[in-house]
Amino acid sequence: MIRKPGRLALAGIAVVCAAIFAACNCAPTLRYLVVAPNSGTIYVSASPIGGVAGARRAARMPVRTSRKASVTPQDITTATCGSLQFAATGYYSNGTTQDQSSNVTWSSSNTSVASINNTGLANGLALGFTNIGATLAGVNATVAQLEVDQLNKITVNPNPANIGSGQSQAFTATGNFTLAGGGTVNQDISSQVTWGSSDTTIATIDQTGNATSTGKQGTTTISATSCDGITVGNATLTVGAPVAVSLQLTPSASTVAAGTTVQFTAVRLLSDGSTQPTQNPVTWSSDTTTVAAIGANSGLAQALAVGSANITATEATTGYTGTTTLTVQAAAARFAYIGNISGGASNSGSISSYTVNPTSTSAPLTPLTETSASSPEQVLLHPSGDLLFYIDSGGAIHSDFVDSTSGALTPTPQVPAVATNPGGGGDFYQGVIDPTGRFIYVTSNGIAGVNGNGVLYGFSIKHTQPSQAPGDAALTAIAGLSGYTDANMVNPTWIMTDRAGQYLYIVNGGNNTISEYSINQTNGQLTPLGTPTIATGGSPLFATTDVNGHVYVANESGPSVSAYSITGGSGSNAGQLTLIGETPIASATDTINVITSPNGNYLYIVDNGSGGAGQVFAYGLNPATGALSSPIGTAQPTGTGPTGIAIDPTGVLLAIDSNDGNISTYTVGSNGGVTPTTTPEVATGANDEFVVFYTAASGQ
Repeated sequence: MIRKPGRLALAGIAVVCAAIFAACNCAPTLRYLVVAPNSGTIYVSASPIGGVAGARRAARMPVRTSRKASVTPQDITTATCGSLQFAATGYYSNGTTQDQSSNVTWSSSNTSVASINNTGLANGLALGFTNIGATLAGVNATVAQLEVDQLNKITVNPNPANIGSGQSQAFTATGNFTLAGGGTVNQDISSQVTWGSSDTTIATIDQTGNATSTGKQGTTTISATSCDGITVGNATLTVGAPVAVSLQLTPSASTVAAGTTVQFTAVRLLSDGSTQPTQNPVTWSSDTTTVAAIGANSGLAQALAVGSANITATEATTGYTGTTTLTVQAAAARFAYIGNISGGASNSGSISSYTVNPTSTSAPLTPLTETSASSPEQVLLHPSGDLLFYIDSGGAIHSDFVDSTSGALTPTPQVPAVATNPGGGGDFYQGVIDPTGRFIYVTSNGIAGVNGNGVLYGFSIKHTQPSQAPGDAALTAIAGLSGYTDANMVNPTWIMTDRAGQYLYIVNGGNNTISEYSINQTNGQLTPLGTPTIATGGSPLFATTDVNGHVYVANESGPSVSAYSITGGSGSNAGQLTLIGETPIASATDTINVITSPNGNYLYIVDNGSGGAGQVFAYGLNPATGALSSPIGTAQPTGTGPTGIAIDPTGVLLAIDSNDGNISTYTVGSNGGVTPTTTPEVATGANDEFVVFYTAASGQ
């Protein structure tokens, strides 16, 4: 029978235990050690003599492993060169841990394969396996297996390599390894070698393996050296003459205004930064044709809408490409110009220029300068914003450079002026530049010896970029258009193109018709359309096109406005005009000119008036059909004998020149109606005609 301890005995035992615990006051004890990493792989170069055989003998030596150790060969992609740092962490009885890497005693089970120092850095010596152990205060860590592979050689690629001056070449280093567990493998070790070039005057190389020529042509040796400095791989790099690498576009990163043009050019960009002309045809493209369209073969871009487009050039055969960004901003009237047949210092004519503030109701036009000119009848602005052309009273064409920052005009070196009518005759000249800025056409309302018919002259325009290069603005006669006439062209009073520049229309005051032509987009030559003319109202004078594919003609007799639609597409009738209707203009006596608002919603009609007292009417338009709707408000007075009319691209400022030495200005309301500004008259020279707004961006 077992007797239980008495109460007195139990009390004594408790007292003894309490005394023992109180006297102990023990520090935390080391429970176990952990070595990290628990396995690893390093590699060393083969010994110059007999390294491989000796290493293989070491690999056959038995390796003691713990139950958790493994002899599975490590993937060489995880290997480090030469050495591997181990760490030892102690785990204590109170739940804490402590780095004991510098306090433990480190050991390698096979010191012919790898050694390890007192900080835990293992250094590979030969091919094979070893176990890395650590001991502290009688506690042994579970050993970590270390595999030492052998680097046999380094191959550098490409070899040989050839580049042009200014080019770079990326090299890679591939190591051939014998694995401790058996077999061989090739592995990219480009990031683990030291790269070098034997002649840095020819090429240098960075530590990513990227070699760059330094200007001198010749040959250098590219080397890749293992971390232990034993194994070296070499490749030959030859640097030759510069080679073409891409296309360089001019201008680059342009910002232009909607409605203007940019002429792009391309040259080959060589590897040393120099350029040379392209050797094959270049094809151009725009990735956003709604923002900017570009001629596939010409490189001439038209800015169509606000946004940005990437312009790309590609050279045939070679495939070299170049890309730049064209940014299109909203068009705004910045300057205004008008030709004065009389005036200037010699009273032989001038061009008046102004700064424009469309939103000002008091001073929308501020005079800049009056530049002497030879009796200009009409001023024409090149859509690039670089050039101004004017036609004088004798039919000659003159040109000026435009400073897009200040608006100042400077005559071009084009001397003498290009005569459109060298045989004499004719007394009324009008011209138009197509929207791409490649061609200029001029009509005369009669010439001696041609039965009183009108005549037409056409020229191609040389426009370089940047502007003002030698020969810029030079005109070359278009074949067949040096005095062209036909039976339908009788006393022409106006000439215009559609908004895309595909068709040319001539208003004939002598037979009340519009002549219709297609424009050859390559050379500017004209071909009468299948239906060469269409009837107008009585005594048509000036006309305009709108953004919706319509044409409007002011008929003096009536008075009225004829409206037409332009047949679209590419069919046999493309470009031909179809009459929408002829609208009488009540209260007018002599309608002579028209213009539409930028959005195509309104039409403004200039009435020469009775006794020279002019007026302007505003009408609504149906954008879809082109038909005139009701008049907006009442007619507003103009100066005496109004002629030309212009509206700024935002549609808030209307300007009418009155041939009396003044320009009348009007504010356009939200409903399309017009109101004279508080200072409605701005002075010009004498006999002023056809004011125009300059909309190119500053610096364009």
